[in-house]
Amino acid sequence: MTNLEELFAPENEFIVPVTVALSNADQLKLRKFINLHYLEDENANELVDGEFVAKYPEKETEEFKNAVRNITGDRVSYLKVIFDTNGKATFEVLNND
Repeated sequence: MTNLEELFAPENEFIVPVTVALSNADQLKLRKFINLHYLEDENANELVDGEFVAKYPEKETEEFKNAVRNITGDRVSYLKVIFDTNGKATFEVLNND
């Protein structure tokens, strides 16, 4: 079989990158969820003299700060997509990085 034939050989399994990006509203919901988990208060900031400051700076661990940083930005995960003979797809998540 030539390289061209191998390139276009019949297949039913594919690895597909999927980009996930949360909307601003969804990021806010997730931030409240993380605040509630780590700080036991979904609203972890308060307005003081026109600026937001942490209500509980003593509770803000590195783990909490990393979780908050991870909220923003796109995520790329890879799915294995397997088609059956009827053209129906099943999916397997290969990673969540």
